[in-house]
Amino acid sequence: MGADPGGAGTLGSMAYVGMLIGALAGGRVSDLSGRRTFVNASVAWFAVWTLACAAAAAPWQLGTFRLLAGIGMGAVLPAVLALARELAPPERTGIVFTILLAGVPAGGLLASVTGLAVLPEQSWRTMFAIGGAASVVILLVTFLRLPDSAHFAQPRERRPERAAVRDLFRGGLLRTTLLFPVANFMMLLTWFGLNTWLTTLMRDLNYPLSSALQFSMTLNVGALAGSFLLAWRSVAWGARRTAAFSALLTAAGILGCVMNPGSTPLFLALIALIGAGAQSALNLITASVADTYPVTLRATAIGWTHGIGRGGAIVAPQLGGWILAAGFGPHAVLGTFVVTAALGGLFMLVLTAIGVAAAVRRAPAPLVPTRSR
Repeated sequence: MGADPGGAGTLGSMAYVGMLIGALAGGRVSDLSGRRTFVNASVAWFAVWTLACAAAAAPWQLGTFRLLAGIGMGAVLPAVLALARELAPPERTGIVFTILLAGVPAGGLLASVTGLAVLPEQSWRTMFAIGGAASVVILLVTFLRLPDSAHFAQPRERRPERAAVRDLFRGGLLRTTLLFPVANFMMLLTWFGLNTWLTTLMRDLNYPLSSALQFSMTLNVGALAGSFLLAWRSVAWGARRTAAFSALLTAAGILGCVMNPGSTPLFLALIALIGAGAQSALNLITASVADTYPVTLRATAIGWTHGIGRGGAIVAPQLGGWILAAGFGPHAVLGTFVVTAALGGLFMLVLTAIGVAAAVRRAPAPLVPTRSR
């Protein structure tokens, strides 16, 4: 289409900007309009603008259409996650969310495989056409089979009164509303930073390219496999506590890489540990949000957490570049991600303490036996 490298980077980022907007606005609309209705509308919106990308005639059109498609993608996630929380057993939220969010890396892998098969013979327009067509198929499935939550299935006059956005910042919810997005921001910054820079950093540490690519694959395999194990532990530990543990596990794994053990098998084990910890922390932060807020605010809170956190994903690629451009080496980049992961764990520890304190306050007072006369 004739875009220069800088313009191509801008075109690529437009979808992420749209996802940020969609997450912030979509959760609120879902709490007002209903889960099933909004999921179907968001998928339809995404399908239309993804197909429009395939027909874009100029770079500005492609950027605009990617922005609009990103809004649909960002909007659907809070609604789907809130619906999952309302349909699943509460004690299984962490596992259910891990299964759902595993679709993100799995979809990325499928897109990569599709690109390898399609792009040598076809243009980039074919990729957008395939993505749009797949979205239409998904829309048919959700329209025919997706149930609604019990809250929105009942008549409007029997539902609890609608909550206002300002209710997120009132009373006991204020601290969680401020801390959950910050924890999510730190972990998304860590995850996207590692995904962007890991191969380059490993090459700078004198590992051959084949090993560097192996590290990147190990990161994502560890994320998929390890996150299920940690989600299982969340049934016993609770989502907040397990998210804190997972984030600190991520920091420990990156710190091990900073120490540069020199052994490729050990490095691979550390990378798998990082992937498991980071992906699990992200999944369980979202599960914690869903468990914390009432149904009338649940999607709004998830959208708020994901929208603010998405800023970490946007900043992450630039942050590594700034550190390297300033003359610092790969250890400094990895060290920065140690700090961000540790901060994510620290914030989740604070949220765990807040949750424990709230549970203690809600607990009934013990019965004091009276002395018989």
